Amino acid sequence: MPLTDFPTVLKIKDPIHGYISLTALEKEIIDLRLSQRLRYIQAPAGISLVYPGAAMSLMGRTFGFMHLTEVFLEYLGGDVDEVLKGRLASLLLMLTNGPWANVSEEYFSVRGVDRPKIAQIIVEQSKVGELVEKHGFTVNEVVDLIRKGIPIRGVHLDLVHCPINPELIDDLERDSYFAGVEYAQLEFRRLFAATRIAKNKIAVERSSLFTLESYLSAAANMFEAVYFHKTVRAAELMLLRVLDEAGSQLFSLPTEDPESFLRCDDLTFLHRLLDVSPDDTDEIRAAHRVFDDFSRRNLIKLASSRSISDPAFLGRLSTADGLYGLEKEIADDAGIDPRHVYVDFPDRVSVTFYPGRFGFEDLVLFERGSSGYEFWHATDVSPIARSFSRILKPVRIYTTRGYRPKVKKSADKVLESVDTPGNL
Repeated sequence: MPLTDFPTVLKIKDPIHGYISLTALEKEIIDLRLSQRLRYIQAPAGISLVYPGAAMSLMGRTFGFMHLTEVFLEYLGGDVDEVLKGRLASLLLMLTNGPWANVSEEYFSVRGVDRPKIAQIIVEQSKVGELVEKHGFTVNEVVDLIRKGIPIRGVHLDLVHCPINPELIDDLERDSYFAGVEYAQLEFRRLFAATRIAKNKIAVERSSLFTLESYLSAAANMFEAVYFHKTVRAAELMLLRVLDEAGSQLFSLPTEDPESFLRCDDLTFLHRLLDVSPDDTDEIRAAHRVFDDFSRRNLIKLASSRSISDPAFLGRLSTADGLYGLEKEIADDAGIDPRHVYVDFPDRVSVTFYPGRFGFEDLVLFERGSSGYEFWHATDVSPIARSFSRILKPVRIYTTRGYRPKVKKSADKVLESVDTPGNL
């Protein structure tokens, strides 16, 4: 039920959720230059190359995440103070995004910098800290909201990893709407109404299993049709390669120079990568060549794909060194430069959502029986939830134009050597 005494100073019309209210503190943070740059950051970075209508900035996503966090906490029984803290935490988490959003998040994660760490830096080393203290919070209190979660009903709710995830739900609805696909039909209010905190876990009423499965199905469908679409990922892999080539020359890590980082947006990169001279470094010129192909939509092409279940091989792909090692192995066999080979698989930070990103194995169902409440793991009851922990995962090998036959032959040989051929 909506909180009647929620302190708002401004309403903003959102195409997905209607009017979204802002508090005085939220408005002052949104008005900062470090927040306004979100208008010029697109996410997911490669989605508009497949779905032109989905050229969305992070500003709209910020309002959506804040709004759904509010609605979720209200249904969990949160009071005004808890809801305000949840909205503030969601706003700060959105400010952690760098240019190309999901792509830069993977670039940072490989270097040991995650969203909570960046949010802490923003609170401690930018004007945001002054604003939160002006409105009655302490810097340490706000850092704890990010690091430990939102205190509600005896637990700390982690907005980054919560399985019933307000940010993911907004992404699903927003991306489905603007991409023009019909894969994210879900009743999030009914899902929130059926959700409780029980035994220090997120629990959903067993009678609402169908609503939960609609949410899981929407996430899985959007993964297959949008977030892991082969062309969307081709574009994002190229942007990742740009950062691998010259990331340190394009912008500073937030841990090294937060002020410089918080001035960067997609236009910053666009200007730098299109304005390259012969005097620039080899790294910048290599990044420029990749980005020039990206901007012309001369994208890398899928050369080989195979579903793999071997845990050792998948574990190898989970590290930057393992990915590069596989790219080099395929390139050496094909007799080409490793820069022309790209390896992709679902469980990468730059994939907006993939089955397994959130801990659905920790999600429980509950029902009141004759002797009290009974609990089940969602994966024991729902085959859809169980499928999210599947071992079989698609591994894709991409290459630049002109090398597909060579790379396909080498990649097929490598991937087919990992798992035995399928049979009935």
